[in-house]
Amino acid sequence: MTTSRTATVGPAVTPAARMPRVTAFLSRHREVLRLVLIVAVLWLVLSILSPRFFTVANLSNVLINAAPLALAAAGLTIVIIAGELDLSVGSIVALVSTASGLLMIATGVAWPIALVLGVCVGVLCGLLNGLIVALIGVPSFITTLAMMGAFRGIALVISDGKAVSGLPAGLTELASTRVFGLPVILVIPVIAIPVLGFLLSKTTFGLNVYAIGGNREAARIAGVPIARTRILVLLISGAMAGLGGAIMTARLGVGSPIIADSLAMDAIAAVVIGGTSLFGGVGRIGGTVMGVLLVASIQNGLVLLNVSAFYQQIVVGVVLVVAVAIDAVSKRRRNA
Repeated sequence: MTTSRTATVGPAVTPAARMPRVTAFLSRHREVLRLVLIVAVLWLVLSILSPRFFTVANLSNVLINAAPLALAAAGLTIVIIAGELDLSVGSIVALVSTASGLLMIATGVAWPIALVLGVCVGVLCGLLNGLIVALIGVPSFITTLAMMGAFRGIALVISDGKAVSGLPAGLTELASTRVFGLPVILVIPVIAIPVLGFLLSKTTFGLNVYAIGGNREAARIAGVPIARTRILVLLISGAMAGLGGAIMTARLGVGSPIIADSLAMDAIAAVVIGGTSLFGGVGRIGGTVMGVLLVASIQNGLVLLNVSAFYQQIVVGVVLVVAVAIDAVSKRRRNA
């Protein structure tokens, strides 16, 4: 006796059934996809203006130069979504770089340990910012503006205003080392930024960040730990700036108290361009990454076109104003 079995086949997914999924995906990632298109057009224009732009060597240089900015901007994204601001990221980078260099030269600490301790300095700077904001009640804009001067001042004092040179050869070799085909300098943001994106989008901490940025009073009524969350977002910002400082120290081969003087403005520009609202409650890490790529590409293209560094700051400033204006218009439309 032969028993026949009929295989159960699920219903075929028709193109019509796929359309809602595609539409939902496009709607969810609309800002990022818009930035991808803008970056593609920018690269096309720069390639026409300068044949050297669209080469493997130059694009690799763009990514490596953008690594510290990407780390600082990713941390700043969480801060801004929470309705806060951190203007001290550039000074934290300089302090971490200087402290790491002095640890290697003055105390003879091995360079990997010195870099880790330097990142810890960034964490402590972020923690200090968070404690002042959350426990004392000083607005984050004022706190980090004051700390921007204080942290860089400390870097200048401990280094006597000079670059810390003569760092170990192993540190400078690190900048040219590759892991899985990627420079180590890029491996760090490639790991750290997705982890930050996961925290923001898939954890209770991330929900709390959006809640206090969107409506702090409603978050308080709902029992969201506002003080703890505000401390954590500024601590994370300090940690990411610390990683940026470690990367810049390895790449430059010196500990410098004067680096990253315009990093805060560039990072804020990248974050706002990436779709994060300066009013809080709205934003994505993916958008920030594309914003960083856009800012870095503009800066690199202007260098290739022999445009003065002074004009580069003007361009970034104008781009920031335009992005904030668009953000303000979008907010009014959402409210309407």
